[in-house]
Amino acid sequence: MPPFDSPAARSREPWAPAGSALVPAAHDSAIARSHERCAALGVDARALPDLSPVPQARLREMRERNQRLWRHAVPVMEMLFEQIVSTRSLVVLTDSQGTILHSLGDDGFMEKAQQIALAPGVNWSEATKGTNAIGTALFDETPTLVHGTEHFVRANHFLTCSASPIFDHAGQVMGVLDVTGDQRSYHPHTLALVGLSAQMIENHWFSDRFRQGLRLHFHPRAEMLGTVREGLLAVSPDGAVLGANRAALQELGLSAAALRVQGLQAVLGVTVGEVIDHCRRHGDEPLKVVPQCPGRPERALHLRAFFNWPTLWPSVPAAAAPPPALVERPPAPPAAVPPAAATLEAVELETIRRAVAAAGGNVSKAARQLGIGRNTLYRKLRKGSPGAT
Repeated sequence: MPPFDSPAARSREPWAPAGSALVPAAHDSAIARSHERCAALGVDARALPDLSPVPQARLREMRERNQRLWRHAVPVMEMLFEQIVSTRSLVVLTDSQGTILHSLGDDGFMEKAQQIALAPGVNWSEATKGTNAIGTALFDETPTLVHGTEHFVRANHFLTCSASPIFDHAGQVMGVLDVTGDQRSYHPHTLALVGLSAQMIENHWFSDRFRQGLRLHFHPRAEMLGTVREGLLAVSPDGAVLGANRAALQELGLSAAALRVQGLQAVLGVTVGEVIDHCRRHGDEPLKVVPQCPGRPERALHLRAFFNWPTLWPSVPAAAAPPPALVERPPAPPAAVPPAAATLEAVELETIRRAVAAAGGNVSKAARQLGIGRNTLYRKLRKGSPGAT
């Protein structure tokens, strides 16, 4: 058998390594390193891979531990499968160790997949299955394509696999999203689809994780805000960075740990108070900031803030103070600028007061506009009143 990356080996497969997604030389180097690791681990290229899944009780435990990941991944997996239907392929989700949590795919290929253990509970790390997109993506922490004879174990040479790691808010790998199919179904765009789908899962997970806090969405192009490509930061009331998505780390050229150490003002040159003030004055219009990151080209970012009620709280119309029976002290005038140290709690309370005023004192109407319960609104008003306990 010729070396996996030799011209003779490539000539047997009608495809271009890495296609338009990766630089061929870098792709070949990654596969070569993986083969070396598998040989060092003692993986037998000629042996049949272990097909046994973990016990059902263990699988239930793993799924419970990864419930949030599973909840956000499954709808995206279904959409991804709609794009590759009838390609004799399978969409797979694994945990951070490479064990399959969920899979779906073409009925015809599903039967064949059972024979090679592409089923929930089976581990696909390099140590157990040799070079494969799931295991290699986990090791390199980067989107990975493994096609045909690039698989270390010969029994898997009929497969083509495209996988992308899924990262959490701290830059740690939560799992892997993978599309595996018959090598004749290879398409150069599959890896890009998988990568975008993984980022969708990350962004959904991130927004859910920080749904009650302050989230900053940014991109060099204002029209890209709201897309899968936008950067996301979760920020505390005092300006500490609590988390970031993959796009944010790539745009800023910093690790999640570096962001946490430096904080919002040091990285983006803006304070929480300034962000909130911009939202109060300019509504949904993005704020332009210039990050202060060493080694990063000096280019502006367009930033939009979301807190609790993403589209409502910046745009609640100003009005007169609500009746004294509801709020014991009037709100600050609409044009007043809050101090830089203003807390998110103060902004929330001011938003509630303005909503009640705009509704003419009708608490039920104000609660509906803000998307919260009437009792919750009363409780927050009482908490913010002088002398409240």
